[in-house]
Amino acid sequence: MQEQDEFILYPKCDTLVQEDTCGECRYKKRAAVGKTVIGIFIGTAVLIIILMLAATLFSIWAVFGQNESQEARDSGSNYESGGYFGYELPDNFSGYNDSYGPYVPSPDDKYYQELTDSITQDLSYNVVWESMSLRPSDSNATYKYDCSYPVLSGKEKKKLDAVNQEIEKMACEYRDVYQDYDAGVLSYGYVTYMDEDKISVVIRHSLSEGKKTAAVVRAATFRMDTGEKMSHSDMVEVDEYLVYQFRSRNTYQNGEVEYVDGLSDTELLECLKDKKDSIMFYTPVGLEIGFNYKDGWVTVTLKNYVL
Repeated sequence: MQEQDEFILYPKCDTLVQEDTCGECRYKKRAAVGKTVIGIFIGTAVLIIILMLAATLFSIWAVFGQNESQEARDSGSNYESGGYFGYELPDNFSGYNDSYGPYVPSPDDKYYQELTDSITQDLSYNVVWESMSLRPSDSNATYKYDCSYPVLSGKEKKKLDAVNQEIEKMACEYRDVYQDYDAGVLSYGYVTYMDEDKISVVIRHSLSEGKKTAAVVRAATFRMDTGEKMSHSDMVEVDEYLVYQFRSRNTYQNGEVEYVDGLSDTELLECLKDKKDSIMFYTPVGLEIGFNYKDGWVTVTLKNYVL
């Protein structure tokens, strides 16, 4: 504790001194009893009020927090049809969770918005997930490998095994070279569309080098009656008209993509035909087409496409 000297102006002789009693007029400083008592009273009152407010706020938080936590466990969301946190909301209020929740593709969407799973139940085959993690023996190494991809299971094992081999090959493309990247490789698989006739699988590879992460996308669609991989020409005619469609859809969906805008029609056609880096897969919205390039990957949606 630190103390400071206090100078006192005595009322009888206007002398400024530090002692309790003035040497000129012998005026004796009064003990600040009233000030001390009032200070204690005010301080105590303020403290009591603060404690009462804190107790009230804690009680409100406990009640609503418990209700919210129970609703969240029951529904997986903070939002119920009755409103947020028990308060009724206007009929036209959509709620902030609508823009932050998981994307669920719909045929009514204007275009496909992001890679996500579209799993269909009650088919003759099912999807399970395989994961793989590799770590170097050197504990000081910064790179690692993580991979997750779909595996099909069902009665027609031989046919499904052929599909699974192709999916694994696509998913594990960087397994043997992940040490070449500073922070390693993350490969993540999606089932973007599935029905009794076909299934589309997409793998997104994230390659970490220094402060940058490059993304490479691979996609394949398989016929479920034969287990064969579909070619791009089986899904759409890759020609000059497709180039026109791609440009118009790209401007609408993606805005300005410098690399795409810098390509001639002939060069863009070659990108869409490229056997390794072209991308094509089905979604509930339509057919997604595009390609990988040096700065990432780009796709557009062909709407009203017969699946």
